[in-house]
This record gives sequence, structure tokens and C-alpha cells, in this order.
Amino acid sequence: MSKNNNFLVKVTGVLQPLIFSLNYLKGRRWIIYLIIFAAAISTATRLYVPIVIGRIIDDLEAKSFNSILPAVLLIMILAVVSAISTFITNFGAQYSSQIYAYNLRKRLVNSLSKKKVEFFQGNTSGDLLSRTTMDVDATRNFLMNTLSQLIPTIMIILFAVAYLFILNPFYSLFFLFTVPVLIYIGIIFQRKQRKHWMNIRKQYGEMTERLQEDIAGQRTVRTYSLEDSQIEKFQNITDSYFQEYMDIAYLRGFYNNIMPFIISVAATGVILYGGYTSIIAHSQVGNLVAAVNIFNLVTFPVSFLGRLIVWSENARAGIGRINEVLNNPKEEDLSSNGNFPESNDIELRNINIKKGKREIIKNLDMKIPSGSFICITGETGCGKSSIVNLIPRLEDPQEGEVLIGGVNVKDIPLGTLRKNVSIVPQEINILSGTIEENIIFGRTGITHEDVVNAAKIARIDDFISTLKDGYDTIIGERGLTLSGGQRQRMAIARAIVTMPSILILDDVTSSVDPETELNIFSEIVSNVRGITVVLVSLRYSAMKYSGETYIIRDGRAELLENIESLDIFGYGDTQ
Repeated sequence: MSKNNNFLVKVTGVLQPLIFSLNYLKGRRWIIYLIIFAAAISTATRLYVPIVIGRIIDDLEAKSFNSILPAVLLIMILAVVSAISTFITNFGAQYSSQIYAYNLRKRLVNSLSKKKVEFFQGNTSGDLLSRTTMDVDATRNFLMNTLSQLIPTIMIILFAVAYLFILNPFYSLFFLFTVPVLIYIGIIFQRKQRKHWMNIRKQYGEMTERLQEDIAGQRTVRTYSLEDSQIEKFQNITDSYFQEYMDIAYLRGFYNNIMPFIISVAATGVILYGGYTSIIAHSQVGNLVAAVNIFNLVTFPVSFLGRLIVWSENARAGIGRINEVLNNPKEEDLSSNGNFPESNDIELRNINIKKGKREIIKNLDMKIPSGSFICITGETGCGKSSIVNLIPRLEDPQEGEVLIGGVNVKDIPLGTLRKNVSIVPQEINILSGTIEENIIFGRTGITHEDVVNAAKIARIDDFISTLKDGYDTIIGERGLTLSGGQRQRMAIARAIVTMPSILILDDVTSSVDPETELNIFSEIVSNVRGITVVLVSLRYSAMKYSGETYIIRDGRAELLENIESLDIFGYGDTQ
């Protein structure tokens, strides 16, 4: 019994991608039923043509010519009906597969947009891109071919058995003997190629990631004359990728040809048996001709079963990788159903943060009064960014709590929290598009005047005004047409355009001259009333502007009474 169950699992496993796709075709499943009906009509009419031809041969042999013209007309009608039904089947398959891919990609992007930061720290962008493109397309391709090819093939097998049985029960037996053999060969084929498809998926992600890094970092590559080295690394990945595909090509070439061969052997048996009985029993030749033609029509569709298994394994590998994203529990609830505290003072209580096994923050306590401008400094890697990331909950501490206005940030709806807490991270992300689009960043309710005001506060308006198209100027991918200081000021404008209650600047003025930096700080304080600003910086000028400066040392925060004491610790840019 267990062996039979195992066999059944292997057979139904080929259809796993089809079962998976049904979740993304809700409300459109009627199309599948229409495809099944159209495929049945198309197959029944197409396979009936050989039977009509067989009858014509019998009539010619009997020198009965009156029924030939009606038979020819019937063949023409059958051909038209089959063509129309085939069109419905193919169009429905294309339409359904595109709807499926649309819904799946939408869910994938929605899931990715809600993932926590730690999820992206454990997955490369190239790998995630391959999951949302190549893996989705592999499953879409399987669905399309299943609906346009597999269902008609199953219908062909069923109608072939029925028609052959009507012609001669022994003809159907010849055909039925081949079906278990084909299924068995398909299972072996499926098992042998599974590991290759998994490797292809993994290597495609690595290849995408390597290519993305080389394109994004092409200036660094050229600066250090590493072109040959990077080409060799990419070549190694593509060589492995190519070899895996070649291994599958060898398997396909072998198994895809075996299946038609088996059908041909069965057809040969029918010819030998039918020819012998026609000579001995003087039976009509028409049935034999009809049976041979039916076998000819079945040969190509049945050979599709081999390709179906290839597409199935490809799709199953993709589904596995897609489910790793969809089923990953590291998602955030981004609802905005709640109010932000009236006060924007910040308190960190007994904070402990670990990175792996290393404890970088230990029992940290810090109070930031409402409307204050404070600076956090310390040596590289001491945990400054981790501390400020706790405020908008980009990270959560292993122990301790963060409060805004006396309310734990975990009790504030995440959407509400992040609408009122703006953070400018160290890594500035400038998107392809206009300057105004980059400052608005997809948020609603922001006017052109708001954008201009934010740009003035960030001291970037003067530069934008010199451009021919002003705020409608298209900037290049990743903002490569902008200098480092311009990128930083653009990011500051993006953060303050919504007039947040709390603003976090994580070392974002390092490429700006000290005078402009102080002007930006002054503009923020003057124009955004009551705002609480948390600045992360190693600059002496920034610390001097701040009302209070905290230094992170040995995992704890120390309030500096006099920033001149930074010389003792060796921190800060005292130039």
C-alpha cells in the first residue's frame, strides 16, 4: 500500500504547480472549465477525422461512392470545429497564465514590502529579483502549457482509447499497454532532473547578484582595474549555469525521444495485428487505417509529456523558492489605525542589542527631551545606527523598550509611527525619475510648494534652480548624476517634506561642508516647529551645534558635558 501511495505522490507531484496556481485564479476558474470543455471538443473532432477517412476507404473498396461527398463535408466541419475549440483552449491558457502571474507578482511584492529589515540582510537583492521574475515566469509557463497542451493530451489519450476500442478492442489494448510505461519513464525523468533545476535557480540568483554588483560598482571596478577579475568571476558562474542546462538538455534529448518511440512500437504492433487479421479474416482495411492515423495523431501530444515533466520540475523549483518568501514570518503590520503620542520626547530603557553572538549595546538608557537637537557619536561599529533604528522600529532590541511620549513604540501602529518619524540612513537611495518624484517618494498629499520648501530647508533648492528643467529634471539610476553632497541633501529634503515629529539623521552630512551643514540644521529647527532631531555624526561641528552629545562606549551611552573631552577618547573630527 505504501508503495502505491508513493507512486501516486510522484505522479500527482508533477501537477503541484497547477494546484499552486489555482490560489491565484480565484474568480477566474470558470476559464479552466471552459478550456477543459473546448479541449474535449477539439480532441473529439480531430480524432474522429481518421475514423471518417477509414470509412471512406471502406466505401471506395466496396465501390460505394455516394457517401464520399458527405464524408468530405463532415471532415471539413470537424476541422472548423476543432480549430475554433483549439483557439479557445490556447487563448484561455494564455489569459489564465497572465492573470496568475499578475496576481502572484502582486502578492510577492506586497509580501516583500512588509518584510523586516533582517529578512533583507539575509537575502541578496539578485536572489530576490530572480524569485520575482524567473521563478514566477517558470510557474506561469507551466500553467500555460498545462492548460494548452496537457489537458488536450489527456483528452487525446481518453478519446484515443475509446475510438480504438470501437474500431477493435485489441487496438485499444496496444495503446493502453504503453501508458504505464510512459508514466514510469516520466517519473524517472522527473527524479533525474530535479537537482539540476534547483541548482539552476540558485546559480541564476548568484549570476543576477554578481551582474548587479558589477554594474552598480563599475566605477570602483575601473578604478582598481579589476575588469578581468570580475569577468572571470562572472564567467565561472555562467559556466556552471550553462553546464546544468546542458545536463538537462541531455536528459530531455534522451527521454523525449523514447516516448514517441514507444508509441511507434505500439503503432507497429497495431499494423502487424491489423494487417494479419485483414488478410486472414478478409476484414475491412478502413479500421486499420483509422487506427494507424489515430496513433500518428497521438504520437506528438504524448511526447509532450516529457516536456511537461521538464516544465513541472522547473516550476516546482520556482514554487519552492517563492514559498520561502511568502511563508517567511518576518513580516510587519503596517497599519495606521492609531494616533501618534502628543509629545515627541524619546526614552530608551535598559536596551540590549546583539548582532549574532556579539553584544554591542548593554543596558543602555537615554532620554531625549521633546523639541531637542541631540547628537550621538562614537567609534565605527559601536552601535550608533542600531540605536537610532530602534525609534522607527527598523530593528527591535533583544531586551528593553523604546518610548515616545511615554508610549512604547510597539504599542504605536507601525504605519503611524513611521509617518511621524523620518530617518535618513547612511546609504542614500536615489531612484530614477525627476527630482520632485524623488523628494515626494510616492507619498500622497504633498504639493509642489511642500517640495520646494523642503528643498530650501535642505539647502538643495539653489542647485535645483540652476537646472534647465528645475524640479522636473530627470536624474540617473541611483542618482549617479548627483554629487555625494547633493544626494545627501536630496535625502534630507525627502525626510522633512512631511514635517515629521521626529527626524533622525544618520551621518548624512559627511559630504557637505561644515558651513552648509550648520545652515541645514538651523533651517530644520527654525522651520519645523517642535521637531526632535537625533543626529548621528563624528563631526565636531555637528556636535557643537547639538544641545547634547552622547558618546557610545562599551555598549553604553555617556552624556558629554563638554565636547572638548572628545580629544581624550580620540573621537570626532576636530578640524
